[in-house]
Amino acid sequence: MLNMIRMELYRMFKTKSMYVIWLVLAVGILFTTGLSADEMKTYTMEEKQEMYEYATGQRESETVNLGMDVTVPTKPGDTVSVFDLFYGNIKGKFLALFMVIFAVLYSTADMTSGFVKNIAGQVRDRRRLVFAKGVSLFVYTVLTMLIFTGIQTISNALFFDELVFGPVKEFLQYAGIQTLLHFALLIIVMCIAIVLRNNVISMMLSVCLCMNVLVIFYSFLDNLIAKAHIKNFHVLEYTVTGNISFLETNVTAKMAVTALAVSIAFIIVMIEVCSTVFKKRDI
Repeated sequence: MLNMIRMELYRMFKTKSMYVIWLVLAVGILFTTGLSADEMKTYTMEEKQEMYEYATGQRESETVNLGMDVTVPTKPGDTVSVFDLFYGNIKGKFLALFMVIFAVLYSTADMTSGFVKNIAGQVRDRRRLVFAKGVSLFVYTVLTMLIFTGIQTISNALFFDELVFGPVKEFLQYAGIQTLLHFALLIIVMCIAIVLRNNVISMMLSVCLCMNVLVIFYSFLDNLIAKAHIKNFHVLEYTVTGNISFLETNVTAKMAVTALAVSIAFIIVMIEVCSTVFKKRDI
């Protein structure tokens, strides 16, 4: 098992697309931070208050926003911190978009090659290959979070007059839970990619997960559930992408338990589904 994990890690670090995506992510963070710095200078105190209330969930949008929506939760009069922009990019699924693209490319890169056929024929249980890929994606998730934090810190130092990181304890709590949620999202994407074995469809579905497109479908399910006389139940609250958006900077015990339970449940179910399909499939 350890040899398969080492093999997958080696193959992941040899994948050029990983470094290309990290580079594009870095450029994107620098660009969005620069735009945020310019916009903050033009906002009035009233507009900053509205943006703060919207970002922290105190004010709800009247319409469903499709696509990415990055809003900075900085209090009027305060300096934009690294934590503020980290939160804004995470909540808007800006980081998740880059991560799911890599997950699709990595998960399907060798599925039809002679390499996998050779390895699958040598191991007793093919499911171990899926588990090894999952471990590699966990390492990728942690590294991407660390790189994202570092680049965001550099960006804040470049574009703002004062470098403010924000409350460290709250940041570590938030970042830790978001790391697990993003890992769960990548496992879902890996399952989609391996089951479908189609890069185009897998990529499209993965991007839709990050663009709030499925919110329309979740609303439809909510209406069906409401007709069954089950009140105050919202499907989005029990999805990985929903918890990525709902998690606030001040993580409460309820938020943490819900996010951890949802992410762990999806990780277990998706790995089981993916490994079962891969084991029975003729490769």
